[in-house]
Amino acid sequence: MLFSKQIKMRSLLLPVILLLAVAGLFAAKKVISPLTSASNEQIDIVATISLSEDEVAQKLGADPGKGIVLLEVRLTPKTDTPVQVSPDDFILLAHDDGERSKPFEPSEIAGQGALVVSNSADGTKVKSTRGTIGMGGIIGGGGGASPGNSKAVTLNSKMNPKSAGNDKLLQALEAKQFPEKESIQPVEGYLYFPLDGKHKLKNLAVLYRGPAGRLNLEFQH
Repeated sequence: MLFSKQIKMRSLLLPVILLLAVAGLFAAKKVISPLTSASNEQIDIVATISLSEDEVAQKLGADPGKGIVLLEVRLTPKTDTPVQVSPDDFILLAHDDGERSKPFEPSEIAGQGALVVSNSADGTKVKSTRGTIGMGGIIGGGGGASPGNSKAVTLNSKMNPKSAGNDKLLQALEAKQFPEKESIQPVEGYLYFPLDGKHKLKNLAVLYRGPAGRLNLEFQH
């Protein structure tokens, strides 16, 4: 009789043990999402990143070409004091090679005489003008490696006099760009970043460095 009770108790406990084990695995697993957020006492920021050329073109209604990452940003002030916002408050960081990029202006992507940036290592060309930011600050058309990472991404840029611009693309970029303004209301729009090479979403982050403080928005949580 006692033996049968023990068997019955074990059969009841087994599903519970398995359930706890599965829950533990899910809890330990890091979540990687194209949506990220961060906040402080002054602002809330929510951002969604689009990495594929097709997805970027779909959101814009025009194709900006390869090497352009789109970030949809919503910044909400949390106090009664207006906040000054600008596209230049944001930086796209690639943790794997230390590449840091400021967002493009629409004219730099689709205007006349847009620049072309080439990777000095393999000659790959991507449309770019602003270059990237190394660990010591802005490096003209180049990217720096993160501490302990000796592999740096070096880009060289030059004017392309044959570029006549793309009016349709320029209008789409300007219409949806994250604005530069002072506001007490939520501000939203798109930021257009250069991104050289292939990077996994888990290795990317958005840095806010503006008048309302410093925030890091990671895509891996």
